[in-house]
Amino acid sequence: MSRPVPLQSIQILRALAAILVVIGHAFHDSAYIAQHTSQPLIEMPYFEWGFGVDIFFVISGFIMIYTTIDLFGQPGAASTFLTRRLIRIAPLYWLMTALLILVAIFTPHYLNVPIESWRSVVTSYMFIPDVRGNGEARPILASGWTLNYEMFFYAIFACSLTLPLRRGLLWIVGFFIFLSVAGFMTALPGAALPFWTDSIILEFVLGILVGLLCLSKRSLSVRSASLLAAAAVLLAIALGPIWSCNQILPRFIQAGVPAALLVAAAALGPALPSTSFVMCLAAVGDASYSLYLTHPFVLRPLRNIWIWLDGGSLPLSLYVIVCIFVAAAAAIVCCWLIERPLTATLQRMTRNLVRPRKETVAPHAATARADV
Repeated sequence: MSRPVPLQSIQILRALAAILVVIGHAFHDSAYIAQHTSQPLIEMPYFEWGFGVDIFFVISGFIMIYTTIDLFGQPGAASTFLTRRLIRIAPLYWLMTALLILVAIFTPHYLNVPIESWRSVVTSYMFIPDVRGNGEARPILASGWTLNYEMFFYAIFACSLTLPLRRGLLWIVGFFIFLSVAGFMTALPGAALPFWTDSIILEFVLGILVGLLCLSKRSLSVRSASLLAAAAVLLAIALGPIWSCNQILPRFIQAGVPAALLVAAAALGPALPSTSFVMCLAAVGDASYSLYLTHPFVLRPLRNIWIWLDGGSLPLSLYVIVCIFVAAAAAIVCCWLIERPLTATLQRMTRNLVRPRKETVAPHAATARADV
């Protein structure tokens, strides 16, 4: 059975999530500029810009259940799902990782953390968490740490597809709760086990719950959706650094619950009007995966160019704004010239192996895609 996906609102939320990540990294780079130009440092200590990642994780859980609800218990559903996800996620990430390896070979001074060995290369390409030289469980392309969680979620979700719907849902929810409890109560060895048992994995479960609400035909009025979105933003601020709640509460509560409320407001609320502003945000949402992976390659040169051209005369707040627009423009170009053609080519090559479930979208929406 096909069903419309509330794509436009979700795509816009993806755009906002990716922009939050870009802003956080732009603020980080602005500190470097301030250090080298004697400008006053700009700080935003009352909000955690990494909240964009939590929104992405909740959206991922939402999209997965929404677009695969009819695949539970079907023959070949797990392999079909994993192939589709791998085609969608891996190629661009592998390409950006290869680009970073070339940077490490020819201009290693651009890297914050050097590539220590082939172990880092292999684990990065295999989506296996591994500790780098700075003591963090990060792949070569640092932003790819979220993809290590995504691929783990996809693997567990694929297992649930081998079961009937009710049992499959109980399995994935129960298993993720078990893992998070085990990670909280036990000091697990290695890098991968502590990583995969972090409470952040419950954000995927929150997304699944929002998806089930949406599938149950529940909806919100404009007023209710707006109030819910406002409450989500206020809660994200209140549970963030402002009162150090981010140092006390598990992340799935501190950031995951506000993110889930925000996704619920977008998914259950009415369709947005097709204004120019909305369509621009939707275009950035379409390119949000490219934006997430490519913005480090944009921000680092832009930081150096800014110091060279400006020399400290312009406010750093303007630098952050420029970063947003330049990174978004570069991502849209990457999406159209690299990401989409690459994905389409691989889908054609695997057409006999994978038969994607057909989906219909609302008349105002573009083609449905289950992005990160």
